[in-house]
Amino acid sequence: MNDIPLELASNAVKAFLASQYDKKTETQQKQLIKAVECGDHEKVSELKETLADAKDKYSVNNWIADAATRMAKQLNFGTHISKGVHPDAKGDNVSFETINNLPQTIVGTHSINSSYIDANGNAAALPLAAFFDFEINETTKIRDLILADNTDFVASLNSVQTLANTYHQTFKEALQNNITEPVTHERNKQTLWVIDAYEETDIEQLNYINIVPLYPSVLTHEVYQRVNHLKFSDDNKAARDNRFKKTAEQQPYVTLNDLATLQLGGTKPQNVSLLMSKQGGRNYLLPSLPPIIKQEREFKLSKFANSIFNTAMEYNAREAIQNIFKAIKDTRNIVNVRDARKHAIDEVLYQIFATAEDIRSNLPAGWSKDYELDRIEKLWLDPKRADLDSEEDFKAEREQDDAWHSQIIHRFARWLNTLMQAEFKQIASDFGDTAHLEWEREIEDMKKRYERTGKGVFL
Repeated sequence: MNDIPLELASNAVKAFLASQYDKKTETQQKQLIKAVECGDHEKVSELKETLADAKDKYSVNNWIADAATRMAKQLNFGTHISKGVHPDAKGDNVSFETINNLPQTIVGTHSINSSYIDANGNAAALPLAAFFDFEINETTKIRDLILADNTDFVASLNSVQTLANTYHQTFKEALQNNITEPVTHERNKQTLWVIDAYEETDIEQLNYINIVPLYPSVLTHEVYQRVNHLKFSDDNKAARDNRFKKTAEQQPYVTLNDLATLQLGGTKPQNVSLLMSKQGGRNYLLPSLPPIIKQEREFKLSKFANSIFNTAMEYNAREAIQNIFKAIKDTRNIVNVRDARKHAIDEVLYQIFATAEDIRSNLPAGWSKDYELDRIEKLWLDPKRADLDSEEDFKAEREQDDAWHSQIIHRFARWLNTLMQAEFKQIASDFGDTAHLEWEREIEDMKKRYERTGKGVFL
């Protein structure tokens, strides 16, 4: 970190204090300009005195001395905080550093490379945390200079070298938060973990370690920031808004379902920690639910089948097909019934497209040469065959003429019509050309929806 340019390192403190001064006196500075313009000499004198006091407060010698002698003693820094478990807990915070390479299958603080650090304690001392977090450039913060013992930065803390070294050491110790005698509290949780369960046979001889879980506030703050970016970024918002605009370019967007929020700190999240205050106390909870296991039969295409629209596909989409039957039996011509029928048809199409995509993606190129499928379905379901040597005719037929798309849509409509006629024999004649066209419109509509999301079903 000593490779930081001299000017940046030596002026870091002044730059931070200047930003603090401007932030805290913004109102008074505006009032002074207005008072000068109005010729209000009394107000001008009063404001200049106020600003002079602030200037003195944020001078290097005064502010750094106060930060090192008072603020550093009133703040506890760390990546894992005690008060996140309970706001009244007075146990130690811990700064986590990865010593061993933990497996990536275990998600934790070691999984991220975060630039955040948390702190809690006296709210009046929180400016010290802002000081540590102040950015020198895109990759370096003041705390990086402190931990790297940057000589130019250390010299800028005070003109007296011994004082500068003392202040630097105080700041470094506060950041490192090295704990020699850990302190817990009655409000902290405690778990007794047995360490020799497989060695001792007598339960009374077992040895335990006492585990005190702390709140991983840096990890949860990273999650909070990333979730917010996914949900509220300009790109995601624009993509979500454009989905209803016919003239806009359609782009995929992120939707996070089943997201819960845990509120910490009540109305005063700053009592928990600095990062918790920045989050307004809100912490996102991702769904952690047991899997729903279903006994499903995997679709298998017979080598002797001439189409995937057969009894195997009927079984594969049986639940959705049954829902179509139920909707047709309901003769009420109301919106809910029509929507239920459309939803069931969409579900059948989804099953067919998902099955087709599984075949197209997982079977080896040229697999269809050994099957009795009709030519048009081979063009659909075996796209990688077009890349093989000696398959120029197949490739040309697939790419130069898309008439086979319409034939597949027609096959689906005929297959669904046949199922309806078999189920409703007494009104089989009702499923004629009109119903056939309706099924074709449905598959054409879903095909366009897939294409808008970049998933062409016939590509």
